Amino acid sequence: MLTLSKPLSAGQVRSYHEREFASERQNYWSRNQEGHSEWHGQLAAEWGLCGAVGDEHFARLTEGQHPLTQAQMVRHQVSRTYEGKNGKAVTSVEHRAGWDATFSAPKSVSLTALVGGDDRVREAHRESVRVALGELEHYTQARIGNVHAPETTGKFVAATFEHDTARPVEGYAAPQLHTHAVIFNVTERDNGQTRSVQSHELYASQHYATSIYRAELASRLQGLGYEIESGKYRQPEIKGYTQEYLEASSPRREQIKDHLRSQGLDGAGAA
Repeated sequence: MLTLSKPLSAGQVRSYHEREFASERQNYWSRNQEGHSEWHGQLAAEWGLCGAVGDEHFARLTEGQHPLTQAQMVRHQVSRTYEGKNGKAVTSVEHRAGWDATFSAPKSVSLTALVGGDDRVREAHRESVRVALGELEHYTQARIGNVHAPETTGKFVAATFEHDTARPVEGYAAPQLHTHAVIFNVTERDNGQTRSVQSHELYASQHYATSIYRAELASRLQGLGYEIESGKYRQPEIKGYTQEYLEASSPRREQIKDHLRSQGLDGAGAA
């Protein structure tokens, strides 16, 4: 499924990139391989960004700069603190660098790819993410101004980082195949002007992109000879795993559910 984060500041994106997105610690199950990253989107293609994500190009985009020329493409607002009307300290919002769109493979798919060692399944996940991101890009809009409606551009630039490990629980890093797609806060109008992204339609399209990812994944897995069944949340699961085994392989998920129960909460939104 796809989950889209709240807007991330330039500092947050750079911190995540160093600590998580590009960290080898997030790839326990393939720790002998270099972490997989890719550029995506029409803007990436226009600028000649392809293949593995470079640190320098990534850093420039977090600041709203052109990855090659360093020209400022969108207004960069630096966070500052000042005294408000009531004498209280007010901190302004820092430049919104982008959003983290995370595609997570179903647990049986992760187990088959990582524990079972079927790299074809990992590639099926990767290809499904590419297709879903391409569909999500169609809904990219430019922020024109408060008095003007946003303009649909259908263009963005994104950097993906593939991980195979969930957050450790009691020292155990469970296998969890997932891809972080950092969608940068810049798009381009038909007249060539660059603008920041109006994210409303991206959020509204999360469920659609999730459906595309799942449909693509199910089709590709069936093409590999796997029998597919629908999971609790309609995700495509590879048939043959018991529910007990899947739950035992998801300690982080169980930890979250236990915390929700202790707080009297329920549902994906609360999680």
